[in-house]
Amino acid sequence: MNLVKFSILASFTIIISGMTPYVLAEEFNVSIPEGTSVRGCETTDECYIPFGVKINVGDKVTWTNEDLAFHTVTSGNPIDGPVDLFDSGMFKIDEKFSHTFEESGNFDYFCTLHPWMQGTVVVQVPIPDQDPQNGGGCLIATATYGSELAPKVQQLREMRDNKLLQTEYGSAFMESFNDVYYSFSPEIADFERENPLFRETVKLAITPMISSLSILNHVDIDSEAKVLGYGIGLILLNVGMYIGVPAVVIIGIKKQIIKPLNL
Repeated sequence: MNLVKFSILASFTIIISGMTPYVLAEEFNVSIPEGTSVRGCETTDECYIPFGVKINVGDKVTWTNEDLAFHTVTSGNPIDGPVDLFDSGMFKIDEKFSHTFEESGNFDYFCTLHPWMQGTVVVQVPIPDQDPQNGGGCLIATATYGSELAPKVQQLREMRDNKLLQTEYGSAFMESFNDVYYSFSPEIADFERENPLFRETVKLAITPMISSLSILNHVDIDSEAKVLGYGIGLILLNVGMYIGVPAVVIIGIKKQIIKPLNL
């Protein structure tokens, strides 16, 4: 039952999820070069290379010790001391330490064994790419069809860029939807990648929905009123396909079963 509910949820969100750009998390590497256990690297900000890293919320930074000495990667600074955010503890040559940053801000860090060693990580809120030339990753649609280059994914992206984002109502809707969408879409996409049967179920369920969206490719949406009108029309059409038609079929079958019993 949970799988069925999950499939329905994914199907009804695929319209917007396919049109919504997604900023993928990345991993950034920082090295601790040989010789940093001796003063001097601080004069050129090369105790950690690179000294400063600029990332998005959700990205991961991995530090690798390439020095012969033990080092630490500890949030804070030598003057105020450590901050309870991340601390590698002592790690030796060729060992690594990683931390994923879940909040935005500027985060200084240092080596507690060699306090002249300092670095910083600047974490910013990710901004989805709305540029039609660059496009954006379609998270659930990509997981469903296996590639961002799949025709269905391209169709959804072009619809987003060439139709919705060209109007004030469409842009405002996409901006508001992102706040809700990103709270659950990664889990759906991950579940699809881990479960081929679920992925095929979603693909089968969304085919009529994507076909209905193709209507937008054959109409001119040059006003806010048309965006609202076509939007409501598509919602009603899909409600009819996914709820109305099955309800009629179920009622018809029920009547056929009850009729012989009454005889």
